[in-house]
Amino acid sequence: MRRALGIGKLTQKSGDLALAELLFETLRNRILDGAFRHGEKLPGTRLIARDAGVSRWTAVIAVDMLIAEGLAEARKRSGTYASWSGSAAGFKPDAPDADQAEASKPHLPFAVGVPGLDLFPMQVWRRLQSHRWKQMPLDALQPGHDGGWPELRAAIAAHVATMRGIRCAPSQVFVTTSAHSAILLAGEVLCRPGSVVWMEEPGYFRTRSALQAAGLAPVPVMVDGEGIDIADGRRQAPKAAMAVVTSSSQFPTGVGLSDARKQSLLEWSASVGSFIVEDDFAGEFDMGHASTPLATMPNAARVVYMNTFSTTIFPSLRLSYLIVPKPICERFNEAVRQTERYATVPNQIVLADFLTSGQFMKHVRRCREAYAERREVLLRALQEECGGVFLIDEAAGGLHLCAKFAQARDDVAIAAAARDAGIVVEPLSRFYANAPKLAGLLLGFAGFRPDVLRDSARRLGALLNTHAFDRTRAAAAGF
Repeated sequence: MRRALGIGKLTQKSGDLALAELLFETLRNRILDGAFRHGEKLPGTRLIARDAGVSRWTAVIAVDMLIAEGLAEARKRSGTYASWSGSAAGFKPDAPDADQAEASKPHLPFAVGVPGLDLFPMQVWRRLQSHRWKQMPLDALQPGHDGGWPELRAAIAAHVATMRGIRCAPSQVFVTTSAHSAILLAGEVLCRPGSVVWMEEPGYFRTRSALQAAGLAPVPVMVDGEGIDIADGRRQAPKAAMAVVTSSSQFPTGVGLSDARKQSLLEWSASVGSFIVEDDFAGEFDMGHASTPLATMPNAARVVYMNTFSTTIFPSLRLSYLIVPKPICERFNEAVRQTERYATVPNQIVLADFLTSGQFMKHVRRCREAYAERREVLLRALQEECGGVFLIDEAAGGLHLCAKFAQARDDVAIAAAARDAGIVVEPLSRFYANAPKLAGLLLGFAGFRPDVLRDSARRLGALLNTHAFDRTRAAAAGF
């Protein structure tokens, strides 16, 4: 027996878009009221259309609006699921199952990759979104455009010129659904299957999985205090087809790629004809140390620049981008056409308005100030609550602290115990492809208020001081 939706027949308005907006509001209220919990599958558009007494096309538009609002997410070959994790007044959710608990973990203190959602100008976004949906062009409801919505490509080109000093034409911008998909696309276009690719060690494991999904063989290249070690890369794979680097703030260590290393990397690229994918993760938030992107430097003709709006706006927006050298743009165009990896167009249109209206820069400035305060609060709190436990490079960048242990400790066991205590920390050893050389914890600060950071540092300090971790295992692991 199918579940009753309780939508009811809608009052007829003129035009499909007006009806779609009314249906969207009805569905949104049902989600916010708790009728559909986080991770629960929504009814299909045919069923929604039948209950509401509208056309299926109207239901499709309404559901797309839910996705654009961040209240639902589409899963390939599976359907649409509610992504609202809050609860309305009077609604008491059931005990979460394992999937729901996993989905809620990123909202716990110290989670890495969570931006300051409390700082996001939701009212501004809703106003832009509402305005656009009232006059949404029919072309926006098509599957997508090769490199992205033209207005967004132009807005991104203007943004990177102002913010990062990168000069490019809109045709060089390629919008993707995530950083993972951007790396996957770049790997497929720039490299032959089976090619060897440099990757930072330690490095982001999802970057590694994207390279492997592209049929490539990532080689872990050592990272030190100046970033990726070019000499180590030359020793291991002197003619690698590509190198993937996080130049502004290396992930996970937060180290910036030094100017000498940048120059050495560009010289290697030019001498062997290899490409560089520059992931400018958190480049908008320099945290006191300006970083010049590789893409702006001389001899950067083989650099593909990459960035994401997941960390600057909100993760469920699902929009990232590549900036590609002009001579190879057509190769990327053809690859996108063949794979149909199109990003949702309505989200792109609203984002273009957010960029061109100046609201994005205003948001970045506000976040930059707040993140600097939150970082300082966490540094001081760790000194007070965990004094002597961690070694932290205060000059490092990024939206998390890489807290290395001063003495041998099992960071995996500590991370598991912290999770049980309601704190999410990432063990540094997890980011090594080979045997880990360092142990520590990654502590995200961007998404959490100062009072939450102080309280969480106290809880972490108490956990580290009272829990008897097996240092024998840590020593055996080489920490």
